Amino acid sequence: MKLYLILLLLLASNICFASQIDRIEATRNLDVDYINIEGAGDLNGQGLLLEDQLTIEFPNTKIASGLKPKLWSHKRIANISALQSGATAKIIIGLKKDSVYEVVNVFGRGKTTVELYDRQDIAAELQSAWEKKMLEQKADLLKPYQYTANTKSADQSLKGKVIVLDPGHGGKDPGGFSVHNIPEKNLTLPLARKAAQYLQAAGATVYLTRNEDRTSSLKDIVNFANRVKADIFISLHYNVFYNQDISGIETYYYNSKSQRLARTMHQSLVRGLNRKDRGLRRAAFYTIHHANMPAILIEPLYLSNGDEESLAKSPDFQNQLAYNISLGVKRYF
Repeated sequence: MKLYLILLLLLASNICFASQIDRIEATRNLDVDYINIEGAGDLNGQGLLLEDQLTIEFPNTKIASGLKPKLWSHKRIANISALQSGATAKIIIGLKKDSVYEVVNVFGRGKTTVELYDRQDIAAELQSAWEKKMLEQKADLLKPYQYTANTKSADQSLKGKVIVLDPGHGGKDPGGFSVHNIPEKNLTLPLARKAAQYLQAAGATVYLTRNEDRTSSLKDIVNFANRVKADIFISLHYNVFYNQDISGIETYYYNSKSQRLARTMHQSLVRGLNRKDRGLRRAAFYTIHHANMPAILIEPLYLSNGDEESLAKSPDFQNQLAYNISLGVKRYF
């Protein structure tokens, strides 16, 4: 570990940086917490929210020697630290409570401002309420489908891996409805098929828990994934909320064995899709709670947001989303 740190320091000392961070200060105005990051050059930060830790990365940027972030008492911010990782400067913000954020890069002024707000949606609560209802209802006999398109790519990095994809909802259960009344179940299935195509082409054995408009039991879904001894389980959903302004990507997991998969997938989706990052969260949803293998549930878009509804029904964006799901899986393995 010491040798690794020495090598990082030597590498950083030989890099010609385009920007430098000289000052970090947290402030508050009304009910918003701000973190102002200032320096020389064009600062261009990218955020990633993983549970109670928000990291803002600045490529090709140096952290000034002896820099100490200024932090007073804040509603949402527990601590701030600055880390030099090769050519990338990382500002790591510990959070006291469930929050959402915006990153504002002020072009030409060497300044980035991170804005922190309270989380307003109740996506996890809505999902839990739906699950409770579905567990009490009768479902069709589960009819899983092994994806066999017989396509093969040069990349066979997933050979030998068994992956179960669960297209959320189906049959009598429409899921949420989009702005223009498209049921969620009609969008999760084509996404699952496209993701299966990428994963199978890379050598994986891929099962869909449904390949038609069919009502599935959550218990049967989990039992199937456990029976085939899947290496990972991914449940595919979309979000809805009454506030149509809310948008972005959310990823859920439950236990520690699923955390690395969840982190890897969330980063792949946020970076690859360039959508708003609404964070990685922990929740006791039925399938990801009872699966024996690493299991996650992803909600990549809000169907209640007009722009994201358009993306969800676009074959091109579905393909882009499926590709980034496959990248997340490859990076995990």
